[in-house]
Amino acid sequence: MVTDIDGTMTSSDDELSKQIADGKYDPQENQSASVMMNHWANKGYQVVYLTARPHFFRAETRAWMIEHGFPDGPMITAYQLVFGNSARTYKRTWVNRITTDFGWKVAAAYGNAGSDIDAYEDAGIPKEITFIIGENAGQNGTVAIANNDYTAHIAEFVDTQPDAN
Repeated sequence: MVTDIDGTMTSSDDELSKQIADGKYDPQENQSASVMMNHWANKGYQVVYLTARPHFFRAETRAWMIEHGFPDGPMITAYQLVFGNSARTYKRTWVNRITTDFGWKVAAAYGNAGSDIDAYEDAGIPKEITFIIGENAGQNGTVAIANNDYTAHIAEFVDTQPDAN
């Protein structure tokens, strides 16, 4: 399964900026985000973190994820800051690589931004397994995660999926 980080695992896209401005700031997590990722990992799914964050924030990102109990998994970061159409292209390229070059099937894709929705669609991820949180939740036929809280989604979707082979 593939997930964005900012605004998807964190409570907003601004959490990284707050952390950069104040090195002691602990970015806030969307409700049950790490719990959900652990449910996927415990079922045997590979969790792939696909973020538009640049490489030079990788150490801070990994440290935050460890502190918040996220399961280990590949973290794909950008060479430079990407957003909007460049984020769409970057994420589409990586999702295509994951599915084509690695031969992995995406069981679920999580995001919050229009670029996530577009990139997942461009890469052929079905809308019924494209889960969007925040102000774009449910946009363009995606499945909405309500109230910035993954708790109900875990019970209604994640826990109903078969264990990975």
